[in-house]
Order: sequence, then C-alpha cells, then structure tokens
Amino acid sequence: MTHQFKSGDLAIIVGANSLTQNIGKQCELREFVVSGDCYVAPNGVVYRHDDVPCWTLVGDGLVAVVENEVVQLGFGIHEPRHLMPLQDDFAPTGQKSRAVPA
Repeated sequence: MTHQFKSGDLAIIVGANSLTQNIGKQCELREFVVSGDCYVAPNGVVYRHDDVPCWTLVGDGLVAVVENEVVQLGFGIHEPRHLMPLQDDFAPTGQKSRAVPA
C-alpha cells in the first residue's frame, strides 16, 4: 500500500526494520530524504542519509540511533511503507451518515 505523504502529515508507525520501539507511536512527517541527502536532527547534528528513501519524523517518545546508541529524541526516520496516515477526524473517507427511518 502506498500513500502520497507530504511534510506536516500525521501518521502512525506500523512497522520497522529495526527500532521497533517506535511502532504504534504517532508522528509528524518532516522531510523526505533519499540516499545522499543531509538533514538536521533535533540535537543539531547534521546527518547524511545513506539508505533507502525515508521520512524524517518528530513525535513524543520517538527513539533514534545516535552514535550507535538508541536514544529518545522525539525524532526518527522511517520508510514510507512503515507509516499509516492519520486523518484529522479519524473518520473513513467517502462515507456519509444517513438518518435511520423511525
């Protein structure tokens, strides 16, 4: 399943290759990075991404690997396939409510 995410979208992390601690956490998508791109983490360090395309994320309780150690930064990076979009109202799209005849 693919989604057309954009910066600022809300999502739930539903999978991971590592960092399974982030599964089930809500996040906000920040920046889409591909191999060779650089990004700035909340700790102010600039990182070069050398892996498959991913989204950088922020959210309460998110963990990341910094200097080979798992730390809680409120930041993470995950593949789009491991993210499920959240809608503002959590209502299924395309459904309309109908009055039930009395």
